[in-house]
Formats: sequence, C-alpha cells, structure tokens
Amino acid sequence: MIGLFFYLLLWIPLNLLRLIWSDWKIEGRENLPPRPQGMILAVNHLHWSDILVVGASLPLSHRPWWVAKVELFSHPITAWWFRTMHVIPIRRGQRDLAALEAAEEALRQGAVLIMFPEGHRSDTKQLQQGRGGAVRLAVRSGCPIVPVAIWGTEAGFGGIARRSPVRVRFGKPYHPPVDGNKIPFDRMSELTDDMMLRIAALMPEKYWGHYRERMLTETTAQSS
Repeated sequence: MIGLFFYLLLWIPLNLLRLIWSDWKIEGRENLPPRPQGMILAVNHLHWSDILVVGASLPLSHRPWWVAKVELFSHPITAWWFRTMHVIPIRRGQRDLAALEAAEEALRQGAVLIMFPEGHRSDTKQLQQGRGGAVRLAVRSGCPIVPVAIWGTEAGFGGIARRSPVRVRFGKPYHPPVDGNKIPFDRMSELTDDMMLRIAALMPEKYWGHYRERMLTETTAQSS
C-alpha cells in the first residue's frame, strides 16, 4: 500500500498539470491490453522526465514496473524507495540474468513493465539503435509488447511548464513472431528492428534517427 501511496503522490499532481495547464496529450490509450494481462511497454527515451511523463500517462489500472540502472540502488533509503515503486535494478552493459529473471517473473504475475530499448537517453534527441531485451522478455514470458512513442520532452519539465507540446502515443500490442520461447540467434536483430520501427511509426519523421532510412523505404513501398 505504501508504494501505491507514493505513486499517487506523483500521478495526481502530474495529471493535474496535464489537464489544467500543459499542452500534454495522450493518444492510443485504448490500445493498452486490459488488466491483469502482463505487458511490456517499449518506449523511446529523450529525457529523464520521460519516466514520469509515461507513468502519469497510464491509467491507474496500469501502474507500471520499471527496469533501471543498478547505480540508483547504491543507498539503502533510495534502494528501498525504488523497490517500493516497482523498480528492478539491472547492470547495464552486461547480461544481468538476475534482473531478467525478476522482470520475467513480474510479467508472469501481470506487471506492466516499462522498458527503454535504446538503453539510455538519446543525446541526439532521435531514435538510437535498439537492444533486444524487451523482445527476449516478451518471448520468454508470452506477454505482448506495446510500442510507445514520446516526444516533446527534450526540455524536461521546464518545457512542459512553458506549455511546449508533449505527446505520448500508445501503439497496438503485438507478439514477436517466434515459435516457442527461444529466439533463434539469427533472428534477434530482425525482431529488435521490427520493434523499433513500430515505435518510429508512431512519431514524427524528425525523430526517426537511426531508423530514418528504413522508415523512408517502408513508407515509399507502402505508398507505391
């Protein structure tokens, strides 16, 4: 219960800000699978404020879990707070099996798990090359991936306070097309690119970044 209390202390003021003052709009929330289905929200990452904006853009029925770098858990008090807020620590830059197992178990129990498949904030403010952790977890847990695009947060809460447009768009859930619960080695790159292209398709062209050429090619092919 204390975790829910802390979550509401963030969720309520942020939604009041969204509804009363800011130009912060949410699209596609009807695409979220109903609870208690577990799911992975695969989100692009522009600024640290994305964490709060995405969390506040979810309905209360979809209170999220997170995966965050283990360095945030270095102090006992902050470690307690993050765990209370459903944050799973992970060692970045290496395959942290304990974190993956914890995330998989949370998904099997019905967690709404937010992941940033680029691995870190984008310095260019455009999409970076994705990593396959979200795809691997989706296949192992049997839970769908919901692609999510966020943009307009580049200036953080200063931009939101100045009423700069902020958009959060939820795409349609999907299951990576894999037989069984293991991904063939030669398909990981393809499946990761597919996930990232689904995120790119939700956002304006100027954010396509690493996937710009692929998006332009696919857009041309679809229109011809």
